Amino acid sequence: MDRQDRLQNFEALFWQLSRDVEHLWKDIYAKTFPGSQSRIMYLLEQSGPMKMSELANSLHITAGAVTTASNILIENGYISRLRNEEDRRVVHLDLTEKGSRILHELQNEGRAMMKLVFTDITDADLQTMTTIYQQAIANIEHLQKRNQ
Repeated sequence: MDRQDRLQNFEALFWQLSRDVEHLWKDIYAKTFPGSQSRIMYLLEQSGPMKMSELANSLHITAGAVTTASNILIENGYISRLRNEEDRRVVHLDLTEKGSRILHELQNEGRAMMKLVFTDITDADLQTMTTIYQQAIANIEHLQKRNQ
């Protein structure tokens, strides 16, 4: 098998693994946060308080979809509305303590699942994979800078 064939084989395996792992994580989150609710929770965790319009733009969904999903999250105590002190018309959404705790529990469940997925990989292979991924990320960043 030549390098081109190995790269094509790797690409197919990479995409299959990516899809399978994404589905496993989605299944974990969907039990508690179905649909766009999980994406809203994730963004608020990563970015901190955000306006609904910012969430809609980041998630590429309508403001109405954000409102519907966020109302459910608010009713269940996972997020809250924060009024801007300078402009009371501006409303931000933020995680509550309960929302942060639930996200942490789901992340732990996901990490446990990942340990099972990669249970047969040796420490040496894990280190090699980590090095490979770091190099690939660096290559992507270099390409992005070049294309700016």
